[in-house]
Amino acid sequence: MQYEASLEALIHPERGAPLFGQSLPWNTDAICAELSRLAYIRFEAGDRARLIEALARGGFGDPVCFSHPGTDAQGFATRRADGSAWLAYRGTEPDRLRTIASDLSFLPNDWPGGGRVHRGFAAAERSLAAEVDSWVAGLGGAPFVVTGHSLGAAMATLTAARFAQAQLVTFGSPRVGNSAFRRGFEGRQVRRYVDCRDLVEDLPPLLFVHLDGERYIDRLGNVRAASPGRMARIADQLRANWDYRRCLGPGNVPLRELADHAPINYVSATLGIRQGP
Repeated sequence: MQYEASLEALIHPERGAPLFGQSLPWNTDAICAELSRLAYIRFEAGDRARLIEALARGGFGDPVCFSHPGTDAQGFATRRADGSAWLAYRGTEPDRLRTIASDLSFLPNDWPGGGRVHRGFAAAERSLAAEVDSWVAGLGGAPFVVTGHSLGAAMATLTAARFAQAQLVTFGSPRVGNSAFRRGFEGRQVRRYVDCRDLVEDLPPLLFVHLDGERYIDRLGNVRAASPGRMARIADQLRANWDYRRCLGPGNVPLRELADHAPINYVSATLGIRQGP
């Protein structure tokens, strides 16, 4: 699968064709990456049938959809025939000001489980909490996977902080809480994917830290279970910027820091089939 540098892949990931149903090396994290991308389908605006069809191709049942008009926060939950349960949150939508406001409201709030967290992320997650909690209660304490991209990754992190049985897999996540909040995840299953130059990983620049469990995706799309050292990472990122010159042109984003944030590039990397740029 070719690395995707187009503006549409970044701004409107929901327009890409669904990948479930294709003969690809699906694993848990690749499934999470595709669910995170499908979460951008605007089911609340009449496109629910498309989400249902995309999920059915992957063996998932009809989704339980969550939406809050006040925060423009969205997500969905679904189950597979094997009984596994999955929850995916939608990320930032540049054409919806409320989701951007959630990103920008970065002053810290106290977190009930300990520590402090990003105020906007907490408000977005809390706006869906009643519906999400009802769905989780229906699982009867069974484990579930929670995932998301960008703002959706932050919301997934906060939901996972509230449920010990949740396995957390995120893509392009900003920093969500402080060190005391991070300590609440010690011993938990967390995989936090960072695609090379993805600029969202560095946001917000102050106050908060990342969870452990980083999976660094290098410039060629290879997932590294162990994070490279600082100098090796810088060298990889400099070469990534050099490689990106091949992608400059009409219809593409001008910076690799933006293109690396596109959800489809996380899907291709976790599948292990990315080519280029």
